Amino acid sequence: MDTATEKELKEHLNEVKQSSDEKECDEGVDTVEIEYIGDINGESSSQKSLKQIQEIFQKTEAMKLVAKEKNKELEDQFLVLKQRLNSSSEYLSKIKNNIENIKFSYQKNVIDLQKRLDPPTEAAKLKNESNEDMGRYMEELRHKIDNLQMKMTSQREKQQHVTESYEEAFDKVINALQRIDSGGYSSLNILGNGDNVSEPNGSNFE
Repeated sequence: MDTATEKELKEHLNEVKQSSDEKECDEGVDTVEIEYIGDINGESSSQKSLKQIQEIFQKTEAMKLVAKEKNKELEDQFLVLKQRLNSSSEYLSKIKNNIENIKFSYQKNVIDLQKRLDPPTEAAKLKNESNEDMGRYMEELRHKIDNLQMKMTSQREKQQHVTESYEEAFDKVINALQRIDSGGYSSLNILGNGDNVSEPNGSNFE
């Protein structure tokens, strides 16, 4: 092989080698670009997940505020109702005491009137009539007192029922708030239905 042919062969081999190196370099660049794009997509997914978590947290905080406001309203209404029921019971007791006072006052007035009457025969006659009137009056008073006692008993039973209902509702609200504070984010807590409420480490968000 002459020198010219050998030189041409070397140049051809160098060109083939250079072309092969450039191709490998281009493939490496493409691989790096693909990996970089994958990293960018990964960061976008993480940001989306973080945004969802933040939204859930904000909703949970809003639910806590609503539950606290409802709890305060129920507590205020319960206190107002309790005061009204106590006032009603006191009013009925005052009426009963007034009737008792009227009864004894009437008896005293009749006795004083009998003592002042003269002659004794008129006093005796009036005494008999007064005794009959007194008997009828006492019977009417007993009837009224019995009716008042029945009304007071019914009122007490209603008061007890309403009080127990409000206490039960109040306990449910307190229980819901405690579950929310411990991480139970289901809206069933606020509604008072805690049978299917998620545990603190669960993922049952609504």
